Amino acid sequence: MSSTDRKPVVCVLDEIHPAATRRLAAGAEVVGPGDGAARRWVEEADAVIVRNSRVPGEAIARARRLRVIGKHGAGTDNIDVRAAEAAGIVVHATPGLNADSVADLAVGMALALVRDIHGHTLALKRGAPLVGAARVGYEIAELPVGIVGFGTIGRAVAHRLRLGFGATIAAYDPGVPATAWPDAIRRLDALEDLLRESRLVFLHLPLVEATSGLIDARAIAAMPQGAFLVNCARGGIVDEAALAAALRDGRLGGAASDVFEVEPPGPDNPLLAVPGFLATPHLGASTHAGLERVGSGIVDKVLSSLDAPGAPRPAADPNAMEGKRR
Repeated sequence: MSSTDRKPVVCVLDEIHPAATRRLAAGAEVVGPGDGAARRWVEEADAVIVRNSRVPGEAIARARRLRVIGKHGAGTDNIDVRAAEAAGIVVHATPGLNADSVADLAVGMALALVRDIHGHTLALKRGAPLVGAARVGYEIAELPVGIVGFGTIGRAVAHRLRLGFGATIAAYDPGVPATAWPDAIRRLDALEDLLRESRLVFLHLPLVEATSGLIDARAIAAMPQGAFLVNCARGGIVDEAALAAALRDGRLGGAASDVFEVEPPGPDNPLLAVPGFLATPHLGASTHAGLERVGSGIVDKVLSSLDAPGAPRPAADPNAMEGKRR
């Protein structure tokens, strides 16, 4: 094969769905995690695909063949986007394709919190079922819901809660224009107002400079006594020490998180030592259907940008830097 018709090299730094890998192999030479992709991509890759692996600016500067970075997911905070843009490298993400998977987990976490499923399970395993007030939980419809970040995932959560549970929902997202706001969801223009009114709060916003530490001790203090917090967005949005303190002193009724500032969290993370806290290891998008959708979606975008032989031709992105809302 001549140099002009060689297949582009795509290094896949994290595991993706097998169907997506097969799709990629039809148009590119694939270097997977087991083939040393993390070590080889800087020297060899025309494109990289990542889930949680970092793509730092200093590595981008050394990657002379690199033309495309594909993010398997919506948030691009693990990629130095500015460095990529400066080098003329296209960055693709897959906003919306994992929304159903993440929304299901968020709602499941909320149900587990408001009925204290974990607490009851532990008590039964100890042979001492909970009694009295500890046996009584909440219906979702009893608790005013607030959603911080009203992109694709936030809307998917609202859809499930409103139609499935009859919840009353308000949301806060200054990035969504009033003309695009659904009539069934009340819009609040101040975060503090939403926190003050909501007894069940969901976070579905990206980690950017403006949202880093957004839910700090002051924000938590604005929430009603005994309120619940679910974070399936990004670690770093929540001040973990402040949240642990609020759970420890009973200020909040419970909290759940799929994400942490440092992942995986170390055993010294204060949240892991307090009651009323549920955790999963950043697996919101990890469903069979979701992984196939996202994997195939990012593969199609990467192959299209590489103009690989036999590549699909999805509709052109109006902005190559999509995926800033989770």
